[in-house]
Amino acid sequence: MPDELTTPRPMPDAKWSAGSLRITSRTISAAEISEALGIGPHDKFEQGGLAIPGNPESFRRESSVWIRRSGLGSDRWPEEHAAALIRLLEGRHEALGRLAVDCEVELLLGFGSENGQGGCVLPADLLREVGLLGIDVVLDLYRPTLDDVSSTAE
Repeated sequence: MPDELTTPRPMPDAKWSAGSLRITSRTISAAEISEALGIGPHDKFEQGGLAIPGNPESFRRESSVWIRRSGLGSDRWPEEHAAALIRLLEGRHEALGRLAVDCEVELLLGFGSENGQGGCVLPADLLREVGLLGIDVVLDLYRPTLDDVSSTAE
């Protein structure tokens, strides 16, 4: 039997990551969050709005959601996304503290790789800054999909 049929080929090592700041509230609108921070979101959804606009059958949102992406490419490391978002908040600590009374503030970091392996280091000084801001960190890890696995067998 030919070797290529019996020896599994190593999976590729392509990795991606992303980072966003997500602020949600049941009492403060996404527009008010933008006004308080002095920066606009990349995505926003208002409380009571349809989850799927144009589909009256979809549920209505229970909270307003304000999302600002890091602006970095998916080829950058999660800690770079986090650092870019923390820099975005420089000079806005008081406003963020006022929002935190009625909002949930989260730093979302996503990571995936085609071979299912990988990780990152979140440096202590970066974690200290995140902690001083009172922001929760959400790590969202993704496994390879069947499409990723089958594309390596071709």
